[in-house]
Amino acid sequence: MRLAFLAPLTVENIATAQRLGYDGLVADGGWLDSSRLDVIERALPTLSDELARTQVKVTAVAIYGNTIGPPVAQAVEYYNRAIWLAQRLGAGVVSGITGRDNALSLEDNLALFAERFQPIADLAANAGVRVALEPWPGRVNGYGPYRWANLAVSPVMYDRLFELVPQPALGIEYDPSHYAWQGIDYLAVVRNYAKRLHHAHATDVLIDDELLKRGGVHAAGWWRACLPGLGQIDWPVLFDELAAAGYDGDIAVKQTDAAFTDEHYEEGLVLAVKTLRPLVESHAIATGGA
Repeated sequence: MRLAFLAPLTVENIATAQRLGYDGLVADGGWLDSSRLDVIERALPTLSDELARTQVKVTAVAIYGNTIGPPVAQAVEYYNRAIWLAQRLGAGVVSGITGRDNALSLEDNLALFAERFQPIADLAANAGVRVALEPWPGRVNGYGPYRWANLAVSPVMYDRLFELVPQPALGIEYDPSHYAWQGIDYLAVVRNYAKRLHHAHATDVLIDDELLKRGGVHAAGWWRACLPGLGQIDWPVLFDELAAAGYDGDIAVKQTDAAFTDEHYEEGLVLAVKTLRPLVESHAIATGGA
């Protein structure tokens, strides 16, 4: 297991990863309507040289956006570009979300999902790359209007999605924070979907129980993402579960903690690596990894 963080893939961020003691980066490819893939493609020779020099690895190429929105060919081509980059960068994983059309029913959205992600998953499998869908639902708090952005948000939905697209190359980008604030047993996800865990985010969550009691799940502000170790996720137990499940993927810090922005951004990354490095190393020993 390698420890990475999500950031644009630049020479500067590669250097930062090496300096702060990370093994790698998740290359942020942007959103479908504001993609960074072309920037990475143009700089690929320079980036590849710098990755080789520093021995920093790319653990995944992350792309986001409403894959269900555009025509099938456009959506598939978007993922195909990311799959190609993942191959060239030695990443092996493309991570993202499904998208969702909020004007349509769930069943209609599932049909659109299958039309797009069956060919996407097949392309990934043929390239030796896996697709990992993270469980961020979208902006679904604050008493509306709600903006669902994803279908792959829970075990109930995983069962529907994997039934529609059984290709094993399609799987999960595990993120305990999104399961926890939704009230989902984040440890059970590891046990029950071990073969579908293709990548992981190391994000914690702080829950304001009093506000939750007063405002309910539809209120705003009762939960927020934070750095690993500062919230309610039991990281040692989680890593034990990952080891028991035979998880052989990587884990990446997604630095979205509002208390560590701007000039405190690197401070947050340092705190995360201090929290996670001992667990990553013990996991490697437990699973026989490097």
